[in-house]
Amino acid sequence: MCKLLSEWSPSTAAIDLIKLNGVSEDQMNKTLEYLKAEPDLINIDDVQGYDNWDSLFIVFCIKANKPKTED
Repeated sequence: MCKLLSEWSPSTAAIDLIKLNGVSEDQMNKTLEYLKAEPDLINIDDVQGYDNWDSLFIVFCIKANKPKTED
């Protein structure tokens, strides 16, 4: 498994799971571009609570694209 974000791309299973949560391919691509542009995200070992990029991408993508609800 590749630990460097610059060398990583989401797995088919991760993409399928994200799509099941209503996130479009365009939104996924924008989220991926955002994550790869973050200077502090280089190695997954540096991200607390995650052991692979797929799990971080899934959670981040779904949360970032969650519709805002009024309180």
